[in-house]
Amino acid sequence: MRDTGERRGRRVDDGLAELDRWLRDQVAHGLARAERAPYRLWDDAARRLVDAQAGALAARVRALAGVPREPGWPGRLLAEYALLRLLVRAHRRRDALPAGLRGTVRARVGFPVARDDVLRDGERVRDRWWVIGTRDTAQDVLTARRVWLRGERTRRPALLLSFTGPSDAPDPVPPVGARVEAELAFYPGALPLRALVAERLAADETGPGAPPGGGVREFLDEHAGAVARDPWLDRYPVTLAGVRLARDTAGGLFAVDAAGGALPLRGPAPWTLLAVAGGEPVVLAGEWTPRGLRPLAVWHEGEGAVPL
Repeated sequence: MRDTGERRGRRVDDGLAELDRWLRDQVAHGLARAERAPYRLWDDAARRLVDAQAGALAARVRALAGVPREPGWPGRLLAEYALLRLLVRAHRRRDALPAGLRGTVRARVGFPVARDDVLRDGERVRDRWWVIGTRDTAQDVLTARRVWLRGERTRRPALLLSFTGPSDAPDPVPPVGARVEAELAFYPGALPLRALVAERLAADETGPGAPPGGGVREFLDEHAGAVARDPWLDRYPVTLAGVRLARDTAGGLFAVDAAGGALPLRGPAPWTLLAVAGGEPVVLAGEWTPRGLRPLAVWHEGEGAVPL
């Protein structure tokens, strides 16, 4: 078993060394060619990482193929390359890192943590957890399901992440807006976010009422602290209370709080969100990403959640 782990470690080291050379080549040749580059530029690099058993890192590289199709793409692509180089360097110096950051680096590269190890050794947190949103995304032949939670007492965010194949039935999850009294066990890392349900303490509750939320400035401060602990964080849950929807002069849609703080909204057509809000203040939950806020659920005037 140890020999197998050592062989995988060497393969990952070799794969990351090759990625480091690839990244330097991209910058040395200039970013301009990325605008016309075929998908295989990133897919080939990702496939080599899959061969090196660095699957999580491969998915991050493959996702870069869409960046040159976005407004303001050169700055974002350069930032993503810099974060990849930072991860390569961090993995190279992993033995000198604090335990939490070392766990984060291993997870971002693609080293799995056994479920039993999380349940045995992971940090335990008891709370009444609000289900603030769910989202399914395709990853090759698998479907990743993210269920975002927010603790009612601790205000702590948590992520339940599962993967299913084409013929698998997804695990049942509580509906958006449910409250789950449970003890969670968190995966190791500098920013423990992903978790498992270690114990259900009471029956799930549904009904009217909204999860705890804050303003835009409060969220941005929280997110800045999270990124300081995990620089590779690419999505984070947000719950905003008392926000209205507004458009700018270019037609972009924003969530605006009472103090005038605003976050841009991204994602599919927002007709359901606009219909529920009706110009009034709402509680809005979603995923914050480098592209903006993707709404996942909305609550209006003490009513139940409306998934988006």
